[in-house]
Amino acid sequence: ASLLVRTPHGAVFALDPFGYIDRFVIEAGFYESEVLDALLTHLRPGAVLWDIGANFGLHAVSAARLVPAATVVAFEPNPAEHARLLQHRAWNAPHLIASSLALSNAAGVLPLHLGPAGNSGMTTLGAWAAPTAQGTVLVSVAAGDDLIARGAVPAPTVIKLDVEGHEADVLTGLRQSLAHPRCECVVFEDGTDDDTPAKQTLRATGFNVSPLGRHEATSHPLQNFVARKSAPLRP
Repeated sequence: ASLLVRTPHGAVFALDPFGYIDRFVIEAGFYESEVLDALLTHLRPGAVLWDIGANFGLHAVSAARLVPAATVVAFEPNPAEHARLLQHRAWNAPHLIASSLALSNAAGVLPLHLGPAGNSGMTTLGAWAAPTAQGTVLVSVAAGDDLIARGAVPAPTVIKLDVEGHEADVLTGLRQSLAHPRCECVVFEDGTDDDTPAKQTLRATGFNVSPLGRHEATSHPLQNFVARKSAPLRP
């Protein structure tokens, strides 16, 4: 069973009242709205947002609806959540580009460990999650820079990254794109240590990293961060 919920940004989602993220949206109106706010600062006509680990599309669909002249690409390899993403796209933002690929540092096929019941947001390529996963599925994996080189998708100017511990590998596969001046902002989830591999890669490609304060009561051991170039490109 699901509830049809319209968020404060006008997008409609079918939500499970027993799901972790879904319940936050039902009760608070959104989940991690600080992430969307940080993304919107850099979204304008002609911008390209990659939502890597889009889940059911809360941030990607909202961004595509709010800034229809931007291009939004949503990557979600979990089959169940990808199906929800497609439904939410059809209802709210048909122009959004959806992909079932998982991103990493190289092309291949890897097991995706599905998150526990009620929290698909914990789905990950990380082997550490295998003991608590609700099974695994094999998914196609690609490096972001390779997809751009093939002309499959436009290069990102803004990135949202939440892949449950696989962030450093995703960023390694995007080093060329990150180093390009047009890539302005990365909003990502990471451990609280100041010198994680993900933060090292971002700083090495010209970004300054700072934490994001939470807008909803979504506190957990990981933290959201925003990485911005010291001199962002302006139109």
